Amino acid sequence: MLDRFGMHAMIRTERDPDLRVQIVDSCQKFADDPKGFRKEFLEDNQEFANQIIVARANLSKVKIPEGLTRKISIICSTLNVDGLRGDIVTNRAARAFCAFDGRTEVTDDDVKKVVSLCLRHRLRKDILDTMDNGDKVMATYETVFE
Repeated sequence: MLDRFGMHAMIRTERDPDLRVQIVDSCQKFADDPKGFRKEFLEDNQEFANQIIVARANLSKVKIPEGLTRKISIICSTLNVDGLRGDIVTNRAARAFCAFDGRTEVTDDDVKKVVSLCLRHRLRKDILDTMDNGDKVMATYETVFE
């Protein structure tokens, strides 16, 4: 089922009491005045939306060096990722991240930023394994990219 999703973000419950209070306060502000709450963040949201628009317009100019494509495939192969969707999604996500950052050539760091999001949910689950799949992906990244 998770293979239907290109990327997967692991969300965990916030443990810091101060941040938890901020979140609760924000929820209450929104409940009390949804329009006012949205207005408070409108400028930041518009700036973010503009960055996305520019990135989408420039995406076709972004190139990923063949060596990086090969390293991504080595990671997927080493992790026994079924099919090619993991390879494809990781390449696409690295290009998108690069475009969002305003550049035209994907770097190792772009791959590093997205690889766990693209692959962690594609690994087979071993109930006896104590290592998180995201950690496995990053350990494999480090081995391949060293």
